[in-house]
Amino acid sequence: MIRTIGTVIRGEGLASALRRANERIGDALHAAALRARGAFAGAGDASILNVAASGTALRLGGVQTQLAARLDVERNLRPVALLAPGVLELSTPRPHTRRIARDLETGIREALALTCARSVHFEGVHDVPFDTVTRLIESGIRVILSVHDFSLFCARPHLVEEPMERFCFYSQDLDRCERCLRQTWDVRKDSQLARRTLGRKLLSSATGAIFPSRFLLEQHRQLFSLPDLAGEVIEPGVAAPVRPVHSSGAGRAIAYAGSVKVHKGAHLLPELARLLGNVEVHVFGGGDEDLLRAMRRIPNITIHGYYRGGTLPHLLARHGIGLVVLPSLWPETYSLVLSEAWLAGAAVAAFDLGAQAERIRGQGGGFLAPLEGGVAGLARIIDDWTAGRITAAIPHTVASPADAAAAHVDLYRTCGVL
Repeated sequence: MIRTIGTVIRGEGLASALRRANERIGDALHAAALRARGAFAGAGDASILNVAASGTALRLGGVQTQLAARLDVERNLRPVALLAPGVLELSTPRPHTRRIARDLETGIREALALTCARSVHFEGVHDVPFDTVTRLIESGIRVILSVHDFSLFCARPHLVEEPMERFCFYSQDLDRCERCLRQTWDVRKDSQLARRTLGRKLLSSATGAIFPSRFLLEQHRQLFSLPDLAGEVIEPGVAAPVRPVHSSGAGRAIAYAGSVKVHKGAHLLPELARLLGNVEVHVFGGGDEDLLRAMRRIPNITIHGYYRGGTLPHLLARHGIGLVVLPSLWPETYSLVLSEAWLAGAAVAAFDLGAQAERIRGQGGGFLAPLEGGVAGLARIIDDWTAGRITAAIPHTVASPADAAAAHVDLYRTCGVL
């Protein structure tokens, strides 16, 4: 723990470390209160078991953030049973938690017995053993899959190739895939082929499949040769700020927001800042210490560090941000940060790739640079925007948690699991 705090302080700063610590303390107190209620509450009753195999802590990222916001609404629409590693959270007969086996399949079996649920909704397929899902389906359990990335296709869900740190463009060359995956794991090409074969089987046999964007659904149809895959597109919800933020065009500062990781293109920020000269670049978010320390050496980069989910629109407004740079190297499958930037009245500059490009083309609110043009293309957009040569009309609304919850309940009913 001490080493972790030291790492955060060196990379993100003391204020960011304190924000992280306060959030963990709050989460621990909340969990303790729920466990105390569990000593007096019954098992609960739910027809669907929602499974968050990667955990539910908000600090883990966008999937956890949108799930928490959606289920806060959904608990008012149906009984919710949410399984995370080692913990089963139940909304009835009153909110409480129960200890459960940490092994995922064992935990699912225990939770199904406690809740009498006959359906399982995997809220993401990363960290989910495919053979576990197969056995559930074969035993008569109806399974719904929420697909947030490319985990069904590759063990690297963001498809950023190692050690070159570049998007692999959905490589079908299994020898190339083996070279990449063996940088981190001992994954052979026959294992990668087996993964894709089983991934295709799961998509074909699941009761339902949910995708955050039309882009991701269409990409899975192509990758798995399933042109008739009946997937449902449900946009993740982002809660609108309680207090109003800047109107469109009110801010003129530049920022990067989100996880400071290579697949998000954060390693490109020092070069971008140098190309921009004296233009200050604000960085909101925590991540890799090495990347953050490299940024700290650049005079016109200001590191703000970690922020709690739901606070980004106000942070952008407070610092007068009018343009957010999202230089992801992988094809983002939705981008909650894009939604939050729009809620703050800020435009977005991104590479012409994935769902970010799909959303900007469809709704406006930003500018696209070719991926092959690298940082220089993003710098040209920023120069043009700063000089007033280009403008963007910011969308007034984005999908809300209530929208996402209603769409999920409708899908459950359509599938006959609710």
